Amino acid sequence: MEELRFLTPDDVPACVRLASSRQWSPEPGKWAFLLRVGTGFGLVDGGELVGTTIITRFGDEHVAVSMVLVAESHAGRGLGRRLVGHALEFAGTPVASLHATSHGKPLYEKLGFRSVGRVTAHLGAFDGTASGASRPVGDADRAGVVAADAEVFGADRSAMWHELFGFASQVRVADDGFAAAWPNGPVSMVGPVVAPSAERAAALIADLAAGSTVRVDVQDAALAAWLRARGLTQRYTVDLMVRGELAGDRSRLFAPLMQALG
Repeated sequence: MEELRFLTPDDVPACVRLASSRQWSPEPGKWAFLLRVGTGFGLVDGGELVGTTIITRFGDEHVAVSMVLVAESHAGRGLGRRLVGHALEFAGTPVASLHATSHGKPLYEKLGFRSVGRVTAHLGAFDGTASGASRPVGDADRAGVVAADAEVFGADRSAMWHELFGFASQVRVADDGFAAAWPNGPVSMVGPVVAPSAERAAALIADLAAGSTVRVDVQDAALAAWLRARGLTQRYTVDLMVRGELAGDRSRLFAPLMQALG
């Protein structure tokens, strides 16, 4: 039987190999970041990593589940359910969330998750100019950003932000919102984006995206249309799935930090 153990930073190369074998993008920086802010579990068979998942706890209330992968050679054995079930039991939080493809959705429904929204990835060279609506985050801004994020997300993510301020290529703030971007190979991933309206979210995104190839994952139809008008193309859609009840003011969350973290 496959051995279940914790993942460590030393496992990143094996995680990347497993991801590539399932036609996922390699994303070594993302794997390393997630293992710094969360807890990873791996299934090993004969010394080979054949399954993964990572959980990230936000306080005692919420856990984000991500990076659920099983090697093709081990598909159909219930290993995905074993990994996620163990991770949820380990986390012990009343609320859990994840983003699911159509392939993974049936598994998560069996584990008690339900779909509460859909997020579509948009990718391309941004054909627009900066809005000038925001400024680079300063030391004096950081506590306010973390507090606003907790208010919107409905959970304390300060530990994650401690790492994100160093991992992000940009964090920008305005009087009524903030946004960040982080590097993922040649693409700048934009998120989270917190704003009072789609129009203000667009202004924040423009300040981060001008002159870059970016990806932005959005639910709002008006914001999606604005992105397409500026050269980004719609790539794929996933379900935001939840077990328990989400808290916070999600109407102000226009793009997640990443699908792995909500």
